[in-house]
Amino acid sequence: MAIELRRPERTFTIRQLCVEFKATPRALRFYEDKGLLTPAREGMNRVYSYKDRARLVLILRGKRVGLSLAEIREILEMYDHSDNAMAQNAHSLKKFRQRIIALEHQRDDVDHAIDELRSACDKLEEVLAENRPDLLPRAADYDQVMRSRMDGHGEAMSAK
Repeated sequence: MAIELRRPERTFTIRQLCVEFKATPRALRFYEDKGLLTPAREGMNRVYSYKDRARLVLILRGKRVGLSLAEIREILEMYDHSDNAMAQNAHSLKKFRQRIIALEHQRDDVDHAIDELRSACDKLEEVLAENRPDLLPRAADYDQVMRSRMDGHGEAMSAK
């Protein structure tokens, strides 16, 4: 009689994954609808495998860096045990490098927009200081904006 020495595969409930990854059940069901996750069913309950959990990690990382669901699906579908996922790694590397370039362009655009806004603020402050200094915003006005942003996002936004 053969003895099974492997540990039973760990499974996860939708609630466990939602708590662990700060995701909503709706998001997990959405990824399931898109074919990115394939949980088993026990009656009406979804049962996620360790593979589903690993795929969720990759989905959330991909979303965090701005990959589309189609790009994430491409990467996930390339997984192949026979080549130790080397084709998937090569494809991922290509996508990641493309995303880095896109993000660097976005950063340049944001930096340019900030520079333009600062220049416009300087000019407007000069005009107001000369003509209507009573209309110049006070430092407290900026502090109030920063506090409201902090309340809305849970962390302070630092000013440069």
